[in-house]
This record gives sequence, structure tokens and C-alpha cells, in this order.
Amino acid sequence: MEGVIRNVRTYDHFCLVARALERVGDRWSLLVIRDLLTGAKRFTDLMDRLRGITPKTLSQRLRELEDAGIVAADREAGRREVWYRLTPAGSDLGPVIEALNWWGLRNAWRRPEAGEHLHAEHLLRSAIQAIDLGAGDREPARWHFRIDGTDYLAESDGRHWSLTAGALAADADVTITGTAESLTALIFGGSDAGLGITGAPEPVRRFRQLIGTLATVVAPARARTGPVLPFLCNTFCVTLSVWQS
Repeated sequence: MEGVIRNVRTYDHFCLVARALERVGDRWSLLVIRDLLTGAKRFTDLMDRLRGITPKTLSQRLRELEDAGIVAADREAGRREVWYRLTPAGSDLGPVIEALNWWGLRNAWRRPEAGEHLHAEHLLRSAIQAIDLGAGDREPARWHFRIDGTDYLAESDGRHWSLTAGALAADADVTITGTAESLTALIFGGSDAGLGITGAPEPVRRFRQLIGTLATVVAPARARTGPVLPFLCNTFCVTLSVWQS
């Protein structure tokens, strides 16, 4: 149709998955949402996690997500910093991100490569989800990580594990301090060099047993069964329910 300007982000057919992707399908958009799922963050916090994105692109994605009602910006008069958080509609995408992370673990998994950017929050997200879905452990737990100067709380209520950034946990069962590099060595190699791990003997033993699940949970392709199909179905069901209105 000559003379008509086409919006390249519109699929032009009725499908709620397509409508959802028109809002969150651009490069970096889902990764911005991923990083806001653990709590509100400043622009600089997001730049630190989204290595490779330009400030211009991040500003554009945040503006688009804000216009779509997925992200809200907390601006206060006289305060230079702007904090970004997910709206309820944005938080509804949590199961979608979890499903993509689990799919990646099952189908695109590999160990971190030399020179590859690795943020502690992303490592912890994968490690905790591997425990949640692959370890078969259903006991409550509270682990306080202080990695590269940032606090994280990994918590299980006995049914589901969650990860929150910037959360202090004075009553944690286990406290782990160190760097992303030393945490990587523990998860993938079992070495605790450079880490401080404190707590009562039994919770510490359990932590050491579970934290390496990420390195062992991936089964050969022929043995893949169980959580993958239900989780992918959940992805589409949640996506449709979020955007059908």
C-alpha cells in the first residue's frame, strides 16, 4: 500500500501473543523487566546490569515501557535520581521471565565464558531458579548474599524460591559475602575460596548442597521431561491474560 507508513512493531493480525510482543518484544525490553522484578532501580543500576546497552537505548526502552503501563517512574521534586519500578501489569510478566530463564537453562545452557560479563544478580537468579525447579527441596530457607557490595535475599517459603535485591536479612539462616567471581567458583566448582559463609552448621550444610544445583540440573536432551512443557504453557497463558484487556 503505497503512501502508508507501517509501524514495524505491529504484526497487523489478531493474536494476543503478538499484541504482547508489540509491547515487550523489542531488544532489551524483557531484560529491563527482568532486572526490575527484583526491586526498583535507578537508571545507573540498570546500566550496570544491562552491559552493552547505550544510555539512549535504555532511555527509549524505559519511556516505551512507561507509555505501555509496564514501568512507572518515581520522580520527586528536588531529587535528581529517578527510580523505576514495575507496575502491577509489569509484575504480571514475572512468570514469563521465569519461564524463559528455565527454558534457557534447559535448552541454551552453558557455563560462563572467560571475559563474559557476569552480574551477580543474574547468576543468583539462575542459581535460585535451578534450586526451585530442579533440586526437589521444599524446606523454608533465608539466605542473605552480599556480593560485590550489593545485598540480595534468596528466600523459600517451602513452596517457591524468590530473589530480592537490596534486601537486608538480619534473621537469615546463612549469610554469604564475596564477589561474583568467587560465587561462580562455588556454584560451578565447589570452591568457597574468597567467600565468607556463616550460619548454623545444618543450614550451611544445606546451602552448600543446594547452591551447586545450577551446574548439575541440566539433563541430556533425550531425558528432558517434566517442568519444561508446563512452564512454557504457563508463559503463554500468563502473557494472554496480561494483555487481553
